[in-house]
Amino acid sequence: MRILVVHRYYWPDTPPCASIMRHVAKQFAADGHTVDVLTSQPSYRDSSLQNRQSSSEQLDNVFVTRLSLPTETSQPLRRITNALRLGIRIIWRSLITRYDVIVVGSIPPVLGGFFSACAAKLTRARLIYYCMDLHPEIGRVSGDFSNAILFRVLRGLDDWTCRHAKPVLVHSEDMRTTLRERARGSEYRVDLMNSFSLPRDDDSPHKSDFNWGRRSHRLRLIYAGNMGRFQGLETWLDAMAQIAYRKDIELIMMGDGVAKTGLVAQRDKTNANVRFFDYQPVEVVRPAIKSSDLGVVSLIPEIYRYAYPSKTMAYLEEGRPIIATVETQSELSKTMMEEGYGFTAPIGNPCALANFIVQLANDLSWRKPMNQAASVAFETHFSASIVLAKWSHVVGRP
Repeated sequence: MRILVVHRYYWPDTPPCASIMRHVAKQFAADGHTVDVLTSQPSYRDSSLQNRQSSSEQLDNVFVTRLSLPTETSQPLRRITNALRLGIRIIWRSLITRYDVIVVGSIPPVLGGFFSACAAKLTRARLIYYCMDLHPEIGRVSGDFSNAILFRVLRGLDDWTCRHAKPVLVHSEDMRTTLRERARGSEYRVDLMNSFSLPRDDDSPHKSDFNWGRRSHRLRLIYAGNMGRFQGLETWLDAMAQIAYRKDIELIMMGDGVAKTGLVAQRDKTNANVRFFDYQPVEVVRPAIKSSDLGVVSLIPEIYRYAYPSKTMAYLEEGRPIIATVETQSELSKTMMEEGYGFTAPIGNPCALANFIVQLANDLSWRKPMNQAASVAFETHFSASIVLAKWSHVVGRP
């Protein structure tokens, strides 16, 4: 079959989804399909010329076409323009090549899926809509799509896309339930597709001279990922401030994001035992997680219904259990408790969180059995080999 994979970001761009889509496309090629990728030049963190790739190249037996789309952080008009340019190219490319299957991710939000659905309709291709996050719902929470008219228009477009997709893929039962709650959600064909921890890339251009140093703490927590609007990390800084007297408890914050500057200022005011590090490549993040005791997952209320934190897989791969501030009714919380690889702490309650962290530090009997449970959970649900085999099955069936 001829397969077109569409996503705004693609390796060697830096967001996890860029590497995930690379390995998905690579799996299709290994299965014997002819695979094209339509994406953009690396622009997520750094659009400098040194990171530019060829506009067309053969990578992993996949033909990759990259459009020059400028960085769009905090620039909504540019984001729309980029989405329209990518959308027009999706339709043009599909009309010329006539693909059997079009696989599109949820970035750019709504419009990427909509234009891909139009292309599939025009060329009678099968559409697979991979929703890593659910838009426009999550955009309403962030404020990007808070305008009522805009939200209704975007949800109408996404509803049309979902009804034409065979299937829509989501990361959790919570996300599937959210789609089913739409007015015509019962018409959607929605399947589960776990994310996976990123395989090591021997040819990764993202090198670092990061020096981790010696471990000297009784309890080390690590948060590795985006420090954005949906994480509610201020609660963690407040909690660490309340137990600043416990010098044997440390929180590592590794990554970037719009909330980072405020979080650093919050740490500086309270002298909390929190260390910040910039974004690091996977090859650096893995040993950092391995040297820690617990991986932190933090979400603001309701976000679990629209997304599933991909950092979960990175923690589990290194055999590290999770402490999550998330609703107890979420699939993440339920699964952690049932399979014994994590703890759930109250959302927005720094005092309760601080007390819980101290309890964990005072009694480390949980550490060994939870490390083992984390490794088992990873191998059972989130290893790349298992998830990529599911992708092969989804593409191969009608």
